[in-house]
Amino acid sequence: MRAVGVISLVCSLGAVACSAAEDTVIAPGPVDAGVRDAGRADAGARDPAADVGAAADVGAGTADVGAGTADGSAGDGGGREVCANGLDDDGNGLVDDGCPCVPGTSQSCYPRAGAEVGRGPCAQGTQGCEGEGEFGAWSECVGAVTPTAEVCGDGVDQDCTGVPDDGDACLCRPGATEPCYTGPRGTVAVGICRAGARTCDATGRTWGTCLDEVLPRAELCSNRVDDDCDGVVDNGPGCACAPSTTRNCYPGPATEVNVGICRAGTQRCNVGGTAWDACAGAVGPSSEVCGNMLDDDCDGTPDDGCPVMRVCNVTVNLNGDCLTARCPSDCPYPIGCAIIMSGDDPRGCVASRSDNPVVYFQEGNACGQGRVTGTLRCSNVRGAGLSRSNCSINKSQRFYPTDRSGCPDT
Repeated sequence: MRAVGVISLVCSLGAVACSAAEDTVIAPGPVDAGVRDAGRADAGARDPAADVGAAADVGAGTADVGAGTADGSAGDGGGREVCANGLDDDGNGLVDDGCPCVPGTSQSCYPRAGAEVGRGPCAQGTQGCEGEGEFGAWSECVGAVTPTAEVCGDGVDQDCTGVPDDGDACLCRPGATEPCYTGPRGTVAVGICRAGARTCDATGRTWGTCLDEVLPRAELCSNRVDDDCDGVVDNGPGCACAPSTTRNCYPGPATEVNVGICRAGTQRCNVGGTAWDACAGAVGPSSEVCGNMLDDDCDGTPDDGCPVMRVCNVTVNLNGDCLTARCPSDCPYPIGCAIIMSGDDPRGCVASRSDNPVVYFQEGNACGQGRVTGTLRCSNVRGAGLSRSNCSINKSQRFYPTDRSGCPDT
């Protein structure tokens, strides 16, 4: 905007109001603190996380410390000066030149792109406003620290790119060593995985091979070690379980366990950790056995579906040995007994079948004179048959076969 005659211009500079003198040209424009080259500062940054050995591409973005760079630093000449931001926006080496100021005031300044400030040694300086009267001009920026050529190997970011030692020839210091790891991110120091070390070659341009690192391998199911470095032991694709461990098992619905006769069993993981062995010791449901007062089918109700049970007691009073007694026709199924056998033989035998009304009694292995007395319990509902649990006899050695041939030889 060109001034004709006397032009009054009110502007804000801090808290001071001022007016432009005749023929003063002020180029208004958007606030533009400089264009940052987003690829320069981090072009060679190393990953600080687990990938400690990944080679850094530190030569990808060396700062041009001379006048005129394409990323908005001093010497560009393509930008417009933005007043009151303390930067050299137009790249002519002067900060806020052509901008009015109040004589006697000062501000922080930097004679290049603002993105460099705070990186490496780069820091702002100070400039003062000189002149007499209402308006003054900014003096030279004094004390600012600007980029210099990178010095390789000292760990300092002289060119203020954000990466130390990233000059064209500054990959590494000859003979220097550093940790390295070429495995997947997040696996170093997990399980068996460990970082190694690599050495900078004599030219300083290349890192040597990463030595002594331990990388993930396929999981071995039985060694109790995290071979694949995922934080879990023995969990490979072929690892069904931890070797030799045990767990409860049941071949049917879990709701049946501990209902009626049903009980869980146990199964063991094989020594290779690849599979569980068969379920051992589990008791599942069976057909309901009437009269045993058990819930054989594990539905929560004993003897359900059975007719009303009637019990008939048959008196046993037999002279002699190797004799039989019979349940009556209206109670044809033997379900229990309480028998006394005379004689000195310690053995006693009761042979029967749950579906046969005839019961055979024998003492010892010789049939002869003797006596068998007591009670035989019969029912109209078929039960499980006579056994040690429901048919007591006064002998230390008791036999309950389904046929008399199963008794001791006579």
